[in-house]
Amino acid sequence: MNSQNKDKKNNPVPLVSIIVPMYNVENYIEECLDSILLQNHKNLEIIVVNDGSPDSCGKIADEYAMKDSRVHVIHQENKGVSAARNHGLEIATGDFIVFIDADDWVSADHVSYLLKIYKKTGADLCFSTSLFSQKDEEQNRRDKIRIITPQSATALLLSPKVVVGSYNKLYHKNLLLGKGLRFSEELFSGEGLCFITNAAQHAESVGIGNRKTYYYRRNVASSATTKFNVKMYTNNEYSLDLIKKNLIKSNDEVLLMHDLFMVHLCISGLMALYQNSAVKEYPQELKRWKEKIRAIAPKLLFSGKVSVKSKIRIIGALTVPKVWALLAKKKRERIFNNSVDKFADGDREALP
Repeated sequence: MNSQNKDKKNNPVPLVSIIVPMYNVENYIEECLDSILLQNHKNLEIIVVNDGSPDSCGKIADEYAMKDSRVHVIHQENKGVSAARNHGLEIATGDFIVFIDADDWVSADHVSYLLKIYKKTGADLCFSTSLFSQKDEEQNRRDKIRIITPQSATALLLSPKVVVGSYNKLYHKNLLLGKGLRFSEELFSGEGLCFITNAAQHAESVGIGNRKTYYYRRNVASSATTKFNVKMYTNNEYSLDLIKKNLIKSNDEVLLMHDLFMVHLCISGLMALYQNSAVKEYPQELKRWKEKIRAIAPKLLFSGKVSVKSKIRIIGALTVPKVWALLAKKKRERIFNNSVDKFADGDREALP
């Protein structure tokens, strides 16, 4: 697709394919694409996959493609975000793959920073453990780039220390193609976690840093994280079951973090039932989630690797679930109201 990629041997600057799945994001897609076009790493192939969106984001993306030859827009019937990302992977020609969600945006050094991690570690999966998600957040003062094992990476991705998602990461194309790694199209929630842990499991090594270059928007009204849907939680459960089933490089820490993630998910499901007065509507889910929490809780509460914050959340959910649900609702509202909000207009002025 990109003429700059005709002779990779004579071109020391790698081609990076950026895949942007798109659905109902007409209010955000311009900010996202503007931030990508401003990357200081210019050798890009930007693949925007319109997943049958009913709004005007497809038209907006087409206009960008007319202005910049690096932008390629694919229009498909609505099949879900996993199918959209997979479609992008099928046609990507870059040396590396980066995913960016269409309602988020990135700093100008997002791609170059991820490539910096790769150059320092040589790892086929690289990511930053940090991103911007709240207003007025400061950049991390120290950037520590290091290489870790697939097991340590899997445990880290399952831990509360990292925001879940396929974004904020750089994948060597040989890793994804060589291992046949794709997003599970039966998952509409938890698909990102399933994909990144699978990638970590198949990687030779993983490089990580902690510079913030990705802006993760938490106040999108249509987001799956802001609307109650019991199937979102059950699909996440299924995702976690798939992750455990497909582990090929595991250890005690991986299994502990998997249990911790499952308990946090069950607690979130319980809280959502109470917050939406849906306890009587979903008795089976209520019972199953409580049983899972009670079964796993002792192991977590007595582990020195589980944070005090997580332990307090487990105890609160088990002992005073209604009160904890109210506190959780207020916390979510604070996060929503304080979310990163807008790509700076001053940055757009730098566009050619």
